[in-house]
Amino acid sequence: MRTPDDLQQLFEKYRSGTCTRAEKHRLVRFLRTDYGRVLLEQLIDRQLRAVNDADIPQETLDRIFQRLDLRAETPRQPRRLFRWTNVAAATVTFMAIAVSAYFLWVRWTYQPESERHVRNEDVAPGGNRATLLIEGGDVIELSSDCSGIVIADGQIAYDNGTKVTQAASAIHKLITPKGGQYQITLHDGTKVWLNAHSTLSYPGRFSPDERVVELEGEAYFEVSKWLHGNKRVPFRIKTRDQVVEVLGTQLNINAYRDEQTTATTLIEGAVRVITSHSSTSLKPGQQCRVAAEGLSVSEVDVELVVDWKNGDFIFQNETLKSIMRKIARWYDVAVVYEREIPDEHFNGQISRNKKLSEVLRILELSGGLTTRIKDNTLYLSPGPAHRPDGKPILTGNRL
Repeated sequence: MRTPDDLQQLFEKYRSGTCTRAEKHRLVRFLRTDYGRVLLEQLIDRQLRAVNDADIPQETLDRIFQRLDLRAETPRQPRRLFRWTNVAAATVTFMAIAVSAYFLWVRWTYQPESERHVRNEDVAPGGNRATLLIEGGDVIELSSDCSGIVIADGQIAYDNGTKVTQAASAIHKLITPKGGQYQITLHDGTKVWLNAHSTLSYPGRFSPDERVVELEGEAYFEVSKWLHGNKRVPFRIKTRDQVVEVLGTQLNINAYRDEQTTATTLIEGAVRVITSHSSTSLKPGQQCRVAAEGLSVSEVDVELVVDWKNGDFIFQNETLKSIMRKIARWYDVAVVYEREIPDEHFNGQISRNKKLSEVLRILELSGGLTTRIKDNTLYLSPGPAHRPDGKPILTGNRL
C-alpha cells in the first residue's frame, strides 16, 4: 500500500465492514507507520476542506465519526487474538482521526485572524521548459508542447519529429530554468532527463574514443552501449567534484550547487565514481555521496531518488530545508522563514503536477508548519503543533 488511493480503498472497505481479516491486519500495520498516518490525515482533511469559517462546526466532526463507525465488534467466538485485533484497529483509527481534528482546531485557534484566509495566491507546477545553446551563438527556446529533443541523422528535432535545427558538431548546452524540465536523446541513443534548474553540456557528436558530458544540477541517465569497431566506447559524466564512468546503465546524479553533497545513485548496471582523492564502484541500489570530507556509499530506496523523474514528490523522513530546496526549484519561488522552524522531519507523497498549495497541505498535515504564499514568495512559520512563540503545544511523539 503506497498511495492515498490505496489507503482510501482499504479504509472504505473497513468502514463498510467488508474488510477481510488479512486486510484489517494490513490496515492496522500501515496506520502505525508515520506515512500511513499522514495519508489518513489527508483523507480526513478532505472531509473538512469545504469548511471556510474560523470554527469547525461540531456537527461536521460528528458526521465524520458517525460515518466511520469505529465501534469494535466482538467476534461470536471470542478468541483473544481477534478480539484485541479489532480493538486495536478501532483504537488506532480513532486516535489518528482525533489527532487530525486536534491539529486542525489548533491551526484555527492559534493562527492570527488576519492570516486565516491569507492563501489567496497559488503557484502552478513546473513544466516542459528549456533553452538550447549551441556554441557559436544560436539560442533556441524549446517548445513547452514537447517533452524533449532528439539528436539524429544530422539534425535536432522534437520528440514528435518536428525539426529544430541542424546538429552542429560544436558543444551544446541544454538548460532548464527553475520550474522547468526536459528530456534529450543524444546521438548515441543515450537518454537524459534533466530536472529543474540544471544544465547538460554535450557535443553534437561524440568522438570514437570517448563520450563525455558535463552536468550541473540533477539528471537521470539511460546510457546506451556504443561500439566503435569491436571496442566499447565509455561514457563519462563530469560534475564539479567527480567523474562517473559507465558503459551501459541507468543512474541518477544530483549535483546542485546548493546541496552539500553530490549524490550518484545506480539503478541498473555498474558505474565507477572518481574524485581527486579516491574512487569507488557502485552496485544497483547503492548511492555514493561526495562531500568535502570524502565519499561514502550506502544502500538507498531508488524510488525515493527518482521520484522527480516519475512525476512525484516523495518525502520520507526528510528535513524541511531539503524539501524547500526542491520546492523552490520546481515552483520557482523564493522561500522565507519568518520564524525559527523546529528541526523536524516530514513524510508524504504527491504529484509534481499539483499546485504548490496542495503540496504544502501535506506538510501542514504532517505537523509543525504553517505556510502562506504572496508575490511568488513562500513564507514559513511554526505550525499547528507549536504556539506562535515557537514552543510546542504537545510533547512526545505525534501520531
